[in-house]
Amino acid sequence: MQRSGIKTTRWIARIFGGISVFFFGMFFIGEGIPDLFHDETGQLQSMMLLLGFAFIGYIFAWKREKEGGIVMSVSGVLMGLYLLYAGGMKDSFAMLVYMLPFLVPGVMFWWLGYNKENTDDIGSSPD
Repeated sequence: MQRSGIKTTRWIARIFGGISVFFFGMFFIGEGIPDLFHDETGQLQSMMLLLGFAFIGYIFAWKREKEGGIVMSVSGVLMGLYLLYAGGMKDSFAMLVYMLPFLVPGVMFWWLGYNKENTDDIGSSPD
């Protein structure tokens, strides 16, 4: 891939991941803080914990794209699976709404990190 395409992909992943973390974080803070200690099912705490991991993965992905992307992707998948487990198949749309905003930039970050590692290995072959 061209160098400008890699830079564009990197910034798309950063912007999309940042918007996702910010939007869901504000939603959880606005809706969740009053119910944080009164939630009998523990669903809110679980989702906030997974969002925290997605946030850590996003911050980490700015320096170590592959590892941060893996953390962000796994957090998104776990959010989706948790919603599917808690709500059943009737919540499959909610699963996608919570999973894809973290999975897509996470996979993009992972791909950028993987591509960077393989490109660096090709240029430095021992003689």
